[in-house]
Amino acid sequence: MVIVLLTMYPIMLLVMTFYGAKFSGKGKLASDFLSLEQTKLIQGFACIAVVLHHITQQVTGYGVYVKGPITILNYCGIAFTAIFFFSSGYGLITSVYTKEDYLDSFLKKRLPTVLIPFWVINVLGVMLKAFGYGVRYTKLEVISDISGYTLVNSNGWFIIEILFIYLFFYLLFSLFSKKDVALFFLSVVVVLIIVYSFFQGHDADGDKSHWFRGEWWFNSTIVFVFGMYFARFKDGIAAFCNKHYKVVMAITTVLSVIFLYGAVFVVVRYGYYTVGFGFRDKLITLIVQSIYCLVSTMFIILLNMRITLGNKVLKYISGMSVELFLIHGYFVGTIFGSVRMPDVRRFAVVLASSIACTAVISPIVRWLVKKIVALLNPKKFVNDTLEAAIAEEKRKKRSKALRTAIAVIVIIGSVAFISAEFGYRLFAGRRYAEECEAINNAKVGDEVLWGCYETDPAVGKERLSWIVVNKVGDEVCLVTKEGIDGYWYNQKHEPVTWEDSDLRAKLNDREYVSGILSKYELASVVVKNDDIFTLLTVNEAENFFESDRDRQLQVTEEARIEGVNVNELSKVNEWDMKGYRSSWWWLRGTGQADVYAPVVTVDGTIDEHFKEVNRAGGAIRPVVWVNCNRVY
Repeated sequence: MVIVLLTMYPIMLLVMTFYGAKFSGKGKLASDFLSLEQTKLIQGFACIAVVLHHITQQVTGYGVYVKGPITILNYCGIAFTAIFFFSSGYGLITSVYTKEDYLDSFLKKRLPTVLIPFWVINVLGVMLKAFGYGVRYTKLEVISDISGYTLVNSNGWFIIEILFIYLFFYLLFSLFSKKDVALFFLSVVVVLIIVYSFFQGHDADGDKSHWFRGEWWFNSTIVFVFGMYFARFKDGIAAFCNKHYKVVMAITTVLSVIFLYGAVFVVVRYGYYTVGFGFRDKLITLIVQSIYCLVSTMFIILLNMRITLGNKVLKYISGMSVELFLIHGYFVGTIFGSVRMPDVRRFAVVLASSIACTAVISPIVRWLVKKIVALLNPKKFVNDTLEAAIAEEKRKKRSKALRTAIAVIVIIGSVAFISAEFGYRLFAGRRYAEECEAINNAKVGDEVLWGCYETDPAVGKERLSWIVVNKVGDEVCLVTKEGIDGYWYNQKHEPVTWEDSDLRAKLNDREYVSGILSKYELASVVVKNDDIFTLLTVNEAENFFESDRDRQLQVTEEARIEGVNVNELSKVNEWDMKGYRSSWWWLRGTGQADVYAPVVTVDGTIDEHFKEVNRAGGAIRPVVWVNCNRVY
């Protein structure tokens, strides 16, 4: 019975979509085929489908628990996102090829329509987490989350990606007078975004998505290119498809079903995580899902060739689809994610709450967009004189010259960035091989290089030196030669265990880890007790070093600049005559909560009850276990 009730949700979506629709007649192309209104209505359908997709992911555990036919929605969310990409690509090319001065006000009109809802809903997300769930924000974090630099709203990835594409669209069509040339290079840019995102790896754990990380950044993006070329050659494509409609529709339908099941298979069998066979599995998944997105989008296009959508409910939803797309994630995850309720009720509650909240927010967003667009695009005073015409022509030339200059700078910068990025990856692979050879040949007490970190004020990271302190079979334990950072053991002065400490959380934060290790190095890390990086215990610090002098720790110049405590030879205080520079450093505590944490003092002695957990200035000396003989 539950399965039947769950199936009713996609059925109701189809009823809502096609209610009041009109059939153009046999052999006739619909008069409103892919008109602005029709594409918006199709986006309205896609938006509700995306909401159902995300709820389905939650109730099925990403496909682990089969809940009847609705389970398939767990896998085909990319097809609905592809519709948004198609509409964007199709709309841009249609406009730039048919409107003479389209670029003149493009950024002033287009950016507010995307950024205002994005920022408004980010504000709501920050308020929800701060006031509803007690999340503590610094001022910098507030700015970062609201601006979108960090994605407090995971669905905001689409906005960031489309903004990048909009920027390059504007620059390329400003740079090249021949629009087909600009179209080609924009296609190349979109493909490079896919490639770049592909190599970024899967998104880090946590409640914030990261730019260009995760398969959602690239598995439906190719449809944007399809949308552009469909718009460019629409008349020919539409004429061909209309003439051979039955055959084309039959082939597209069969391919859509085949590649839907293919997309399900590759996600289950291969997936996007670059372990096991590295990028091979990821590439197979990307290719199959991209083809699925293309053929499923073509299926929707063919339907619109014969069917003209139109009813008040769908039109209402389509008018606030951007806001609904962004806001529903809060209800799926943050608000109701941990609330236990029957699956049927979850669909109803999340859908109703998302739409109701969007209905309140959307008018405010639209009002803000309208005001800001009007402010950025003031009405021009019409002057029909010859002098005014000459001045306007000069203004247009200056504007085009400026756009061209900016385009050249951005394109050169992008090429340099891409070259540096892939050059680094090539270099990182070679460096990793050298590091592994040195580690495999090293004995306990030897120094080796592993990863990079900012150790001095010079621009760029430096190679990081480690000491081999233990070897067990193929596994090697490394500890940094110097103190590379400083931090509290715990920011609050309260009893805390190592497992619950802020220092442990920092050491295993994905951004911190990826800031030290390349993807190759990270793949060779042996995780111990769920830790990638950890600290030495009291016993390890005592056994791994022969004397107190060996335990004395120097810190990097960058760590000293950042405020790590350093015991320096003083010219003023004659009592400090030790003649060395060292810092006290944190050790890993026991499982018993305490307001004191063990440290190694500046003299190299071990003291378990000398520093309070919230004492600032202690050095961090990370520990990591690696196995360079793994095969990936």
